[in-house]
Amino acid sequence: MKKSIFILFLAATFLYQGQTTKEEILSNINQTGGGYYAYPTPTKKLTAVPAGYQPFYISHYGRHGSRWLISDKDFSGVMDILKKVNDHNALTENGKSALQRLESIWKMAEGHNGDLTELGARQHKQISERMFRNNPEVFGDKAIVTAKSTVVPRCIISMAYFTNELTANNPKLNISIESSDKYMAYLNHHTKESIDIVNQVNAWQEEKKKLKKEALHSDRFTKNIFNNDNYVFQNVNPEKVMESLYWIASDMQNLETDISFYDLFTKDELFNIYQSANYNTYIKDGPSPLTKGLVINNAIPLVKNILEEADDYIRNNKSGASLRFGHDGNIAPLLAFMKVDGLDKAEVNPKEVYKVWNTFQAAPMAANLQMIFYKNKKNDVLVKVLLNENEVNIPINTKSYPYYQWIDVRKYLDDLTHTN
Repeated sequence: MKKSIFILFLAATFLYQGQTTKEEILSNINQTGGGYYAYPTPTKKLTAVPAGYQPFYISHYGRHGSRWLISDKDFSGVMDILKKVNDHNALTENGKSALQRLESIWKMAEGHNGDLTELGARQHKQISERMFRNNPEVFGDKAIVTAKSTVVPRCIISMAYFTNELTANNPKLNISIESSDKYMAYLNHHTKESIDIVNQVNAWQEEKKKLKKEALHSDRFTKNIFNNDNYVFQNVNPEKVMESLYWIASDMQNLETDISFYDLFTKDELFNIYQSANYNTYIKDGPSPLTKGLVINNAIPLVKNILEEADDYIRNNKSGASLRFGHDGNIAPLLAFMKVDGLDKAEVNPKEVYKVWNTFQAAPMAANLQMIFYKNKKNDVLVKVLLNENEVNIPINTKSYPYYQWIDVRKYLDDLTHTN
């Protein structure tokens, strides 16, 4: 029996240490959107709860749901360029088609700077509904649920849809909802040191520029959009057009629309641009060794809050949930800091990063980390970790994966906050 458990543990460890291939990324073209990857609805069956245990508390951190691009200019900038080129009869038929689609999207997009989309709202309703359905014991009439978000509207609205769904399932729930600068110190923490090291003009910045320049250099893309080389190269930056349309193409999956821009790109072009964007996120929000741990240490206040609130619920025999809503720049460092499912892997070669770390895995739209707490009549506490509602590993020995002894997890997390 012990041998079987050990083999299963090794198998699980091997699975999350495997490398991601280009083919795996391109098997779902939406994944090339990175942080714009719309939330992947979980399909895997959850492991049965050990006999004698039942859930009583959930500690959660979630990214806001699907959103529009951050600025109107992300749409109007490239649209205006294509309009001007079209006025000079320098667009191909494919270029004209792209312009028509942009004009259609613009009617919906104007004014929605970074706003939550309808899909983003539905994502949080569905995550909430599954949380309730899978853990009804947590949300009884006497449960205490707290919900806090950053002060950014898309996070506040995500929180509203999430908590409204909980009360729809149990109108007697006691839920407190807050959004305040008071909580930014752990919901959206970034030290000056981490910001400085990311912004320094050093080797990684040069590598990023090189990778981006290679990704955006495409004669095929330019000829597919424009038909007058002399006019275009004197008046247009083709690389800027290509990059802008990449982000627009990536964001379409977050909207209620059938409009797509993927036909403007080859799969290789999408992969190359994604590789550049992924490397940038890996440095800014991920576990890159070049940032010397300063970026992932931004998660320390959040981990301390997780420990404090878990201690409170356990010590005072309470049931309920701590719900927190923030951003990709917070959940990605948290996952790396906790070493969840191998999302702490180090890689210095820009062209190898996608093999060990991907934005669409760590921080898609509505990404969430859930720690589900269970106890038996002897008050022995177990915890299970879910990433995007899928069971995941943390580097702690257990005889009953995906369930871990809370005493072991607590010590592990507490030690991390004191050694980093």
